[in-house]
Order: sequence, then structure tokens, then C-alpha cells
Amino acid sequence: MRPGGSPGAGWINRRAAIGALAGLAATGSAVRSRATPRPSSPGARGPDLSRGVNLSHWFAQSHNGYGADHLARFVTSADIARVAAAGFTHVRLGVEPDALFATSGKPALNEAVMTRLLDALTMIGSRNLSVVLDMHPVGASKDRYLTDEGAGRLIDNWRLLAQRLTPVAHGQLALELLNEPEPLRDDAWWKLQERIMSAIRGVDPLRWLVVNGGGWSGVDELASRQPYAQDRLIYTFHHYAPLLFTHQGADWTWDVAGRTRDLTWPVAATAAEQASAAAAPSDRPVLQDQIARGQFTEAFMLDAFARLATWSQRHGRPPIYVGEFGVYLKAPREARLRWLSASCAAFARYGWGWAHWDNSAAFGLVSPDNRAFDDATLRALGGTPG
Repeated sequence: MRPGGSPGAGWINRRAAIGALAGLAATGSAVRSRATPRPSSPGARGPDLSRGVNLSHWFAQSHNGYGADHLARFVTSADIARVAAAGFTHVRLGVEPDALFATSGKPALNEAVMTRLLDALTMIGSRNLSVVLDMHPVGASKDRYLTDEGAGRLIDNWRLLAQRLTPVAHGQLALELLNEPEPLRDDAWWKLQERIMSAIRGVDPLRWLVVNGGGWSGVDELASRQPYAQDRLIYTFHHYAPLLFTHQGADWTWDVAGRTRDLTWPVAATAAEQASAAAAPSDRPVLQDQIARGQFTEAFMLDAFARLATWSQRHGRPPIYVGEFGVYLKAPREARLRWLSASCAAFARYGWGWAHWDNSAAFGLVSPDNRAFDDATLRALGGTPG
């Protein structure tokens, strides 16, 4: 249902009253942290990115196209109310550039989609939820940004969008420049990302921006970079390790993961042969190798996070945000819940905000029968069951 204009109309123009960084809860399943970026100058308040959920398949990854009916009805005001009631502080909202921007000719906005996007921001803001607006092209469409023409068009499009979003309060909205930029990586991505930042800052100097290390937005891709000499930046990475556990049974990723079934977590390094016994003979060596090297242990997960925490400390503690993490529903349920709980506990320890992937049955948060949240998954995330 399309939201009414009155409940959230003031959100577009008001600044959120976000408090100081709160202390971290040390015990209990409902671990809460405020990973709100620290003010870099007096009055510089960022959006509250403590605990969030990705609103997938709405303005990006849609299976139904991007017509008015889909954009108005796929996520409703009742859905947003449910997100807020569960204790989430923000949503990450992906946008498909080919839906929002003209794909040829002079760079321009699709005004019908832009209107729906502003409606969505108002609806979300009416529940006092912050938003990370994430440029989220699908699949090979990112290859175009390897060319000078494609990169220039992305920069021009971001400038147009940032200009239209200037009325939205800086304390409510952050802009994420490009989801998982692969095949853009290393210096090529770092330089292009800086050009996009400059274009946005040219029209909206105080906007908080979410940036990543390129490639698939992994821990080490970010930890290998020298931070930009700018403030109001939030550095993001995605956490799906080990992929053979989190994406087992998925048909859109690594084919070995797609063929993997009933793989638990954690798995001791000494159990490699037993844990991989059910795998296809061609896949067994890969599984055995990863398990034997300890990649299915909590210690391996925590070591990766510690590397990033060290990087952050070395560079003045820029804010860190886990923009995606989750486990595909075909993984064993109890193992999936253990992985989510261990991940959230680690994020809280470091004061990192996060957004679960995603608000769907496929990753276990939403019931396949209705739009209600699964209580056990919500508890693993530290949320409040309804």
C-alpha cells in the first residue's frame, strides 16, 4: 500500500535526535550497540546504523520489474512498523540503477521511480528508522563501470540523485556508493569511489557516505586500503564466511556451495574428513581443505574481525558497518542460528553496526507463510520477538 503523505512528511526536513554512542551490553541475547558514526565536527550526527535489515527485492533485485504497483505494494507500512517494533534501528535499501536512471542518452532520473523512492523514504522515516540507500546493480551490469564512459555516467547519475536527496535529514540517510563492486577492485575502484564521493559532496557536503574496499567487499579488501582523508565516511564490509556454510544449497553462487547440503557450523579442523563425507567426490577435497584449515570455526571468524579492528585502530577508528551478513535457509537451522548469534556478539564487541541479509524467507528472517518474523532468528540477532 502506498503510504499516506502526513505521518512522515516532516521527516524529509527534520534532523534526527540521535544520542551519544551508547555502551555495549555484555550479556544476554538481546545485545544492543549503537554504532552511530562518531561526530567528526560539532553537530555532525550520523544515522543510527546499530541494527538493521536489508529491504531486498523492492527497488533492486525485483522479480516483478519496477512498475508502480510493485514499488508501492511490495513493502508496506505494516512491514516497516514490524521492523521498528522488532528493535531494528535502520534499513538498507538497495536501488537498481537501471530502474532509477536513464540507460542511454543524457543522464537523467526516472521520475516515476524517483517519486516512489521518496515515498518509501517517507514511509520508513515515519517509524524513525534510518536508511542506507545502496546503489545495487545486479550481476554483470557492473562491468560497464570499467569503461571511462560507464564510470562517468555512474558519477553523473549519483550527482543527480544526491541533489534530489538533499532535503532528507543527514541524521536519517546515508548513501552507499556501490554494492560489491566486483570486477572493480584495488586502486581502480578506490579512485573511482573517490570521484563519486566528490560528485556527491559537490551538491551535499554534509551527507554521510558508506564506502567499501572494492571487489566482493570482504574484510581483507577493506583492511588493505588507506582510509580517505575525508570525514563523514562509514566503511563497510560483508560477512558470509565460510561461504560453503552460509550459501549451501544456493543455485546462484559457487557451484560447490550449491551442491553442498547438511553442513553444520562450527566444525573443528580435526573433523574435516567426517564433515565432508557426504559431499560429492569432486567437492570433497575443497571442503576438507577449508575445514582442515580451521575456516569453519568461530576462532577463524574472530581472527578476520580482529584484523579489521586493528586496521580501524591504526587509522583513528573510522566507523565500521557490516552491510550484509546471513545464512541461506537450506543450512541446518540450529547451525544457522549459532552462526548469526556468534556474528552479532562479535559485532557488538567491536561496536560495529550491521544489517542482516535479508527481509525474506530465503535467509530465515521472515516466515514463508506470512510476513511475520521468525522468533528464533530474531532472537539470534538480538531482536525483540513479537
